[in-house]
Amino acid sequence: MTSTMDDDSRDLHAARQGDHEAFGRIYDRHAPVVLSICRRRLGSDAEDATQETFVRAFRRLADLADAERLRPWLFAIARYVCLERLRASRRRHRHEELAMTQATTTHLPSDSTPADAATSEDLDRLGVALASLSEEEQLAIHLYYLDSDPVAAGASALGLSRSGYYKLLARARTRLQALMKEARTA
Repeated sequence: MTSTMDDDSRDLHAARQGDHEAFGRIYDRHAPVVLSICRRRLGSDAEDATQETFVRAFRRLADLADAERLRPWLFAIARYVCLERLRASRRRHRHEELAMTQATTTHLPSDSTPADAATSEDLDRLGVALASLSEEEQLAIHLYYLDSDPVAAGASALGLSRSGYYKLLARARTRLQALMKEARTA
């Protein structure tokens, strides 16, 4: 069992007993990756979705039987929170959202430099390329770049062996590289 899993197990037990500081430590360890998952799906609403994820997790601590499943459980809650928010947003802003997206992606602020424009275009292409990957590939990439122990987190969150995670990550990175190359030449 890794140190993170030991910490999770200890803090989960304490949080179930009402120790808010223990839950705060769980939050500190896992919030960066949860935020990344939410940011990829929601953009500017990611911080609120991250907070909602941890509020729901705190309320449902008793539902989690195994501390080793804490990460995937949090990631599943985050994905569900994002899905709910996306559905609600689509119902409210179906036409307005499309108009705003078109308006904001075609114009840069007047004080932007050509370098800012290139960076903005690269980030837009990266966002489109990441969105083209499967959910599992997206999560593998996010964990690889943002988690302190990406292999353990990825294997656990995706239900894979370590070698399975490495294979998925390699496939995802290869696809992402090809999509970025294709976007640059288009």
